[in-house]
Amino acid sequence: MNDDLLLQIKTIIETSTDPENLREQLVNFHPYDLAAAFNLLDEDLRQKIYQTLTPEQLADLFEYIESDETADFLEEMGPQKSASVLAEMEADDATDVLQEIQGEQKEAYLSQIEPETKEELTYLTSHPEDTAGAVMTTNYIALERTLDVKQAMKILVKEANESEIIDPLFIIDQDHLVGTVSLKDLIIARSPKMLEEIMTPNPITVDVGDEAKLAVNKINDYALEALPVLDQGKMVGIITIDDAMDVIDDSASEVYSLFAGVGVDTKDTIWSNILKRLPWLVILLILSMVLANAIQLFEDIIKQVTVLIFFQTMILDMAGNAGTQSLAVSLQSLDREELTNRKHKLRHIFKEVRINFFNALILGIFAFGVSYLFLLINGTTGFNILIIALIIGLASAITIIISGMFGSLFPIALKGIGIDPAVASGPFITTVNDVFSTLVYFGLAYLLFSYL
Repeated sequence: MNDDLLLQIKTIIETSTDPENLREQLVNFHPYDLAAAFNLLDEDLRQKIYQTLTPEQLADLFEYIESDETADFLEEMGPQKSASVLAEMEADDATDVLQEIQGEQKEAYLSQIEPETKEELTYLTSHPEDTAGAVMTTNYIALERTLDVKQAMKILVKEANESEIIDPLFIIDQDHLVGTVSLKDLIIARSPKMLEEIMTPNPITVDVGDEAKLAVNKINDYALEALPVLDQGKMVGIITIDDAMDVIDDSASEVYSLFAGVGVDTKDTIWSNILKRLPWLVILLILSMVLANAIQLFEDIIKQVTVLIFFQTMILDMAGNAGTQSLAVSLQSLDREELTNRKHKLRHIFKEVRINFFNALILGIFAFGVSYLFLLINGTTGFNILIIALIIGLASAITIIISGMFGSLFPIALKGIGIDPAVASGPFITTVNDVFSTLVYFGLAYLLFSYL
């Protein structure tokens, strides 16, 4: 955030002695700005904010702070105030925070929340993480199908302030979802029309146990403002666009972590993370030793044509880039659950192979031409210049094809046998590509210089 704004907020908190005056000044800032400053403040200054702002104002502030950080801040302010803040938060946001809190601490908060809200939060936190039930909100407006337009409008006006969205409205029959009505259609319609006459039947839904990513895909595919969530046929919540964006952000973090070969579960202990990563690091160490020995196998050809070493980095980098591109596409497809059956997987792999083949053809020719000119400019003469350029061009093309194919296949294979690609994909593919690229490059050099 802006340093001047942070300094202004900090100065106000430090110098103010009147809680009422401090509250009046703080509420003039947008909750986002206060949230941005929150992590940068000392605990003493944060305590001053806890004592000054109301639970509702603190709930607005925590809306802009990550749930794991909010859990830490709640612990600072004590169970009674924390329970009041949780009760004021949107149900889905409070659920995210409670999922970061374990055991007695969680029960201490829930025990001080009024029974109706406690029951709601207990139900929401009972769903496994990354399911539709875990990310949904229960703040929506559901209307019985037998109501007429006038009755529906009265309920809408009464409940609108407590609902996260008011468009669309959800039409139910004894808690079973039967349709939706847009706010526009409700306003245009006139009594004595019934809601079942103007509703759109058979809405798109997800089950409470479905993966959250499936809900996001449906919101995107059908351009929905909100997606109803069902539990045994009964409507129990909705997933809004804001909720979907949170899931997308989390998924993006997960995909980024794949390239580093680490997971994103911050709740894992240090020891469990060590056990998760160490086996793959050992495998990578062994492969790196294989790479070192592979270079020794071609010691004679390297001594004979030392210029080959100069182009090795280029070959490895081109292969690595091709493998990383294919890996990224495969990870994104897996993340979006586009590769759900054998047909989809084969189509994806063949598409990547075709793309990498044409890239390899173009880059191989380009590498041949550039290396030939480089060798010519640097004074290399004779038939060797063509052989060296040919080796570089062929090695570039072959390694791009192999690396691209491996980059698309490996994460799919890991997923197929139940192993999380997050613990191995990026570093493993890079190391394997280096080994294969080295073998191909110097192997071609050995063959061509031996037989041409």
